[in-house]
Amino acid sequence: MSFEPSVFPVRDFPLPPDPRPAVKAGPSVFVIGGVNMDIAGTPAQPLRAGDSNPGRVTLSPGGVGRNIAENLSRLGRRVSLITVMGDDPYADVIRDHCRNVGIDLQYSFTDPLGRTSTYLCLNEQNGDLHAAVSDMAVCEQLTPARLEPLLPVLNRGSMLVVDANLPEETLAWIADHVTVPIAADPVSVAKASRLRPLLPRLALIKPNLAEAEILAGGAAGPSGSPGALAEALRRLGVERVYLSLGARGVWADDRHGGVLLPCLPGTIVNTSGCGDAFVAGAVDAYLRGLDTRAAARRGLAAAAICAEDPAPVSPRLTFEAIDLRLSMNP
Repeated sequence: MSFEPSVFPVRDFPLPPDPRPAVKAGPSVFVIGGVNMDIAGTPAQPLRAGDSNPGRVTLSPGGVGRNIAENLSRLGRRVSLITVMGDDPYADVIRDHCRNVGIDLQYSFTDPLGRTSTYLCLNEQNGDLHAAVSDMAVCEQLTPARLEPLLPVLNRGSMLVVDANLPEETLAWIADHVTVPIAADPVSVAKASRLRPLLPRLALIKPNLAEAEILAGGAAGPSGSPGALAEALRRLGVERVYLSLGARGVWADDRHGGVLLPCLPGTIVNTSGCGDAFVAGAVDAYLRGLDTRAAARRGLAAAAICAEDPAPVSPRLTFEAIDLRLSMNP
């Protein structure tokens, strides 16, 4: 089966407030990864297994790569998303939403016979994820052969962000051919190992403990502590490690050492997109020349803003909103 990058007609659409117009004029951040339609259920009372739980069901565009791209756009970055979708109603909704939030899709692909990815999740009453099913098979079509013609474009960007929905051979190809700084999100325990060929090229990565253990492959020794895991990933070539510890915060680590930074306080409505918001905040800070700890603080502020919104990406996220949140929590 062959398919070509989709070229969408130019349309007028409202863009989010742009706090840093000068940044929008700079080189694009390219994001290669998954998009999907998120279907999320959150019960009104404590979740009861094996029963029908009254609550709220939401339908919204999502996917790790897409969420990171939208967050970066809301932070004032010029963003181009490279992904693959089917030719179906979910894809139509996702495309319209991406255009409305300023995400460029000119290098994305459409498979007329494919099925746009879907993510179905069930949350706890407090918004924490209980379980999910991810149907992302269409991402396997993002092969090196598909991306090869785009290499000159990718290497003119300011940074490349990838997620582990990509095939491992594609991530290995990216490691060998892309010259700009690269950031990565492991997505899940099931997919984290795909990132191993990319580790020597990473400017930053955001795994949780389980994903970091898989990526380290036993190199952290028997302790499995955040510091040991982060150090093991740095020995494998990663410049900055942001190890997510859930409610405890983030272990931020580089060649100067590591530090545990707590989550910023706030009302938690939904945690499903918080990791994506953190990555966007950390990437934006990296490109602004901030150090590892300062970048982690901006990522935590972005995550806190996201947690207060039922959507996977908060429309209230801006560069100034992060500044304000940090000023309230020095």
